[in-house]
Amino acid sequence: LMETRRLEKINELIHRFIGDLLRKELATDSLVTVSRVETSANGQHSAISITVFPFDKSAEVEKEIAKNIYEIQQKLNRGLRIRPVPKIRFQLDESEEKGGRILRAIDKI
Repeated sequence: LMETRRLEKINELIHRFIGDLLRKELATDSLVTVSRVETSANGQHSAISITVFPFDKSAEVEKEIAKNIYEIQQKLNRGLRIRPVPKIRFQLDESEEKGGRILRAIDKI
């Protein structure tokens, strides 16, 4: 139970930190938000799900993040007061886009 609470706190910290970082420093004209952070039980890895609006800019945003992943990880390492700081990887959260496609399909009916 205490481990679960710790992981939740780590997820919240990373969510806030990375959200702010992407907002301030990502060179893109898209809206990029962190939708979810999942940290492994041992605290070594975090999967960060992001949403991109408009969705068709996703590939461009993913490329920009990949190009800057080292700097993003370094800023996280310096910015969080936890040890170990999880190694991060980003993934695209397509749930909103899928939801939008479903709503558009329903509208056409």
